[in-house]
Amino acid sequence: MKKIECEVCGSQRLVKEAGRFICQACGVEYSLPELQSQIIDSPIERNQRLFKRAKDLFRAREYEAARQLYQRLAERGDLSAEFYEKLCEAHLEPLRKDCRSAILTSFQHSLENLWNRDPDRYFKQASQMLGEIIVFGLTVEEIYEEEFQSKAARLESTSMQTLKKEHEKMQEGAGAAWLLMDQAAHLCAETAGDLSKASSYFWELVDAILDDLSINQKRGTIALGNVQEERMYFAKLKDGAKETEEVN
Repeated sequence: MKKIECEVCGSQRLVKEAGRFICQACGVEYSLPELQSQIIDSPIERNQRLFKRAKDLFRAREYEAARQLYQRLAERGDLSAEFYEKLCEAHLEPLRKDCRSAILTSFQHSLENLWNRDPDRYFKQASQMLGEIIVFGLTVEEIYEEEFQSKAARLESTSMQTLKKEHEKMQEGAGAAWLLMDQAAHLCAETAGDLSKASSYFWELVDAILDDLSINQKRGTIALGNVQEERMYFAKLKDGAKETEEVN
């Protein structure tokens, strides 16, 4: 018989307190029906429930608890969960450079799986994940800018050379965050075998990424990138998608 355990950390130390069952290892609470469903539900239903719990934790910014759940799902072969696991790790340490490459790698694997499994739902799920990458990227940009502003206030009376180095550090960090968003958008488009299936929301996300670059270049926050070239690239893809849709 399957043993009852905490779905977040796997501990079996669950103690009943005031009508709720509390995991003594990580503090997650369960109702009796939630625990009973572990026995009754099929593996698919259990995974769906785990994913929903992980999503709720992610939305609440409880990234470590969400990461643990996504990790368990990823170990069962869920590539979308693997992506969100890496995204949680990045939110926990947003300035770690290797987190960004891990996000892109897991994102690509998830996209390829999505397109091969269900092309009609590809852009809906891909756009959701791209949206999360944008949220993370904007967060990192803001962190670098706030750090620079804080240091700049203290460095007013010191050498301009030191201030220049701090400004370059901000531009490099914020630029890398923007590049993550841009590369993710490219992956979405390049992995899809048919861009005519792209939703208006996907193109809105692309516009948001390019607008972010344009604004930050004018403000001096980001130095890399060519807004015009990127706009032309995605505009060409969008026009081609429209032509394909009209033919079909």
